[in-house]
Amino acid sequence: MSPVDPNLLEALAHGIKSEVASYVFYTEAIKKEEAQPFRDALEKLAYEEKDHFHILERQYDSLVRSERWISTADILKQEGLPEINEEMTQQHRELMDEVARAGSLREVLDIAYRLEEEAFELFDGQAKQTDSPEAKKMFTELAKFERGHMELINRMITESA
Repeated sequence: MSPVDPNLLEALAHGIKSEVASYVFYTEAIKKEEAQPFRDALEKLAYEEKDHFHILERQYDSLVRSERWISTADILKQEGLPEINEEMTQQHRELMDEVARAGSLREVLDIAYRLEEEAFELFDGQAKQTDSPEAKKMFTELAKFERGHMELINRMITESA
């Protein structure tokens, strides 16, 4: 078994941080928003970011421990998925403060779009860069999700105008 490319592990670690940041952002944004349709959309986005965190965290763990890829479906079937704890949340205090300073739903959605675009660029770039078919598949799937989030946020911006 060949060792895992350190650049790939670094990309997974960066992706984990990105997903946690987005999750923290959405949970803070939910507290500010009163309109139920927008709250529902923000809750959906938070839930999906948490799923992406689980996928990346378990994949990273599997590669470090056994140098083997596991399928996304198998990851989500596993018991005891890691939780996003208070310590992880506090690492994103600056982002939480940015949400608190946002004076309108539009400002919140602009921040959300920026986060999703950054995640999309990370995952899309890794999908194009990696030689590993397993990594390419996972990063392509995640990039597709992030693109969908960008489209949802654009619709929310249009509806809120």
